[in-house]
Amino acid sequence: MQFKTVAYTEKDGILHVKLNRPEKRNALSFEILNEIQRCFAEVATLPNVQVVLLSGEGKCFSGGTDLNSFQAGGSLQDIRRGVRTFQAVFSEIELLEKPVIALIHNYCFGGALELALACDLRICTPDATFNIPEVNMGMVPDGGGSQRLPRVVGVGRAKELILTGKTINAQKAELWGLVNEIVQPEKLEQTGIAWAKEIMANSMISVGLAKRNVDMSYNMSIHDALECAGMAQSLAFSDPNFIKRVEQRFLDKVKGKKA
Repeated sequence: MQFKTVAYTEKDGILHVKLNRPEKRNALSFEILNEIQRCFAEVATLPNVQVVLLSGEGKCFSGGTDLNSFQAGGSLQDIRRGVRTFQAVFSEIELLEKPVIALIHNYCFGGALELALACDLRICTPDATFNIPEVNMGMVPDGGGSQRLPRVVGVGRAKELILTGKTINAQKAELWGLVNEIVQPEKLEQTGIAWAKEIMANSMISVGLAKRNVDMSYNMSIHDALECAGMAQSLAFSDPNFIKRVEQRFLDKVKGKKA
């Protein structure tokens, strides 16, 4: 499968997906959104893929939404249709039962930040900057920023970013919990691969179930969330390799290896 605005390669179970509009700062047009969704729906779900790394080609991760792709003044139905396109793409990433790690350098603005928030983990370089500036232009975040950002950084910090439209640097993003780690540019992909391999050392069925359990449980009551965890656990236990894995871990521990 070939795409015009998205590039991908798979190696050792890790799918490297790159936004590939460097001449437009990887701006999110309808075309690139469609290809991102297709890539995650069709390529990332292949059995040989275990972890996905999402990054941007060229000088930045992404400068945000390509406003040339959108025309103001359409009907309410047209506007909602366009909004749902954005939402469906980011939900495709979030609902993937495989970990997705965003590798961010330089700009991560607006829709690009909403894209990164749909990922499970975020690693960035010291030059990375983040904002969600829709209110500056008379709009509101509609791609999940209003929903996912508070879950990641808390309601107060999310409102600070959304209501002011301010830009924050990598250091503040790490302090707020928006990114998991800051690394030098030459180590960005290397770190992403290392994290992917650390995840892949575990049961990938358990990893997928744990990811979905965290996401699904967030807005549930504690009792419903615990029930959700129990159902996920029953699925994990039903994996034919479960007993073998437990036995191997026990043997490794007896032998003094890392459990």
